[in-house]
Amino acid sequence: MYSMQYRVQLPTNYDMEIIRDRVRRTGHLMDGYPGLEFKAYLIQEKAKGAMENCYAPFYVWNDTEGMRSFCWGEPGYSSIVRDFGRHPIQDWTVHKLIKGNTPLTQAHSLNIQTVTLPEFAAPSEIIESLTADFLNGQSTNTLCRLAAVDITTWKLIQVELSSANPDHAQPKTTSYEVLHVSTADIDSR
Repeated sequence: MYSMQYRVQLPTNYDMEIIRDRVRRTGHLMDGYPGLEFKAYLIQEKAKGAMENCYAPFYVWNDTEGMRSFCWGEPGYSSIVRDFGRHPIQDWTVHKLIKGNTPLTQAHSLNIQTVTLPEFAAPSEIIESLTADFLNGQSTNTLCRLAAVDITTWKLIQVELSSANPDHAQPKTTSYEVLHVSTADIDSR
């Protein structure tokens, strides 16, 4: 599995209702997309306590074919390029994904914590101990948690999709509001 995210930073005075409307109109296009585990349509809104306005979808792919098809095809990343310009896509290799019993479509927030892996330790020797507490420590609001590593920087991300509202005051956490979640199983809507 692979995860990826791009961030479209928007001006402070940007009307975020434009993004909300875009997701209402087009979010369903990724429902049931081949190879997709889930896509969370995310925003940060300065007026709601975030550091900035941005649109920053987060994806989890079951295979590289689906990810490749999205990056090069329609519907896909080309619509972002047309509307907002081309932005770097950050990607991670997923270590583990743990889902709860509630459908992912019930999400209201997605939270990311980043941890630098120790420099002189083999990732295979430390990944379990670094992620076990996070992956197993789900709250009543947790819909899923995943741990993934950027193998170019050796940074671990710990991601929680939650039914709780975003909390931009959490220390060492980037929190987003979820506008829509597309899943591989279109019946889970």
